[in-house]
Amino acid sequence: MCAWAKPIEGSCFKELLEIEHVYLPSTLSKLAKGELFRCNFLSSSALKQCLKNYKPDIIINAIDEPAVFRVAHPAVKKIQYCHFPIEVQKLFGFQQYDLPHLIYRLPYLYLLYSELTKLDAVVCNSRYTLNAVRLLWKYHILKNSLHVIYPSINTTLFEKKIKKEHKLCYVGRIAPEKGIEHVIDAFLKLNKKTGVSFEIVGGGIRWNRSYFEERVKSRVLKLQREGVPIKLSVDVPYSQIVETLLTSKLMVSYNPEEHFGIVPIEAQAAGCVPIVARGAGQTETVKHGVTGFLVKSPESIADYALSVLNEDKLQLKMSRAAREWASSFSREKIAQKWIDLLKKLTI
Repeated sequence: MCAWAKPIEGSCFKELLEIEHVYLPSTLSKLAKGELFRCNFLSSSALKQCLKNYKPDIIINAIDEPAVFRVAHPAVKKIQYCHFPIEVQKLFGFQQYDLPHLIYRLPYLYLLYSELTKLDAVVCNSRYTLNAVRLLWKYHILKNSLHVIYPSINTTLFEKKIKKEHKLCYVGRIAPEKGIEHVIDAFLKLNKKTGVSFEIVGGGIRWNRSYFEERVKSRVLKLQREGVPIKLSVDVPYSQIVETLLTSKLMVSYNPEEHFGIVPIEAQAAGCVPIVARGAGQTETVKHGVTGFLVKSPESIADYALSVLNEDKLQLKMSRAAREWASSFSREKIAQKWIDLLKKLTI
């Protein structure tokens, strides 16, 4: 495994910090601004060095734009793992850009679409993402090159059986689109009726600093001063995320546009019943009424949560079903899907 820039401690799994082959000085990587500059000069040059050293038969790009593949020999199999085609979505916002920005983007767009035609496979992280890719790229990628392989989790970390506390939690990036304020509103209703506590374990603060300080942290501190049982932790080690999910009865978030959502899977693996928005990739990862709940509006979060908090047998039943369902996202099962695809491409 190699990287064009050094992974950042605290924002990745610790195993990634042990990557030996990094082809770009950290000082140079900090200067990368914009898709054209990054894919044309930084990522591509690093990939070129990697190809020279290792001469692989297959390369998988999981973070950068498909344009970086321009340096690869035609004989090398090229796979783009697509979390969501955000760079293509920007096409629909051209009217908000000025003329210099448009001119700047034209070379990037040329590189993007010329390389899409050469991909051997586009692997999407959900059927929702696949539909978006099909809509945006269908005239530029090979027929039958689209596949869905879900992200995996280390299910063994969630096997520990811990007594559930009378608690719900929010785990994930703290950003406006994640609906954390809706969750706090629902919690306040639930706290008055059941006395349940609430734990927020958040991340991604550096990208949403003002929102976190002004809308979330200040509100939580105010509630704490009033004696409300709410706790806030940010940028914690992964072991604390696991512990939070293992000890909570419910995990709640509200983002109708979550293209996959790894936290609901982790919650189910921990036997923590998820309540999430009915939309996007979450309709594929949560079985409504069986392993969790899919809600149509934030106003209904509290109603579904009450049904679990007030009924121990239902909570236990759904917790067991959630653990069983989450096993289908284990590293072993997802790895086998990748192995099957790689065999298919190399036969």
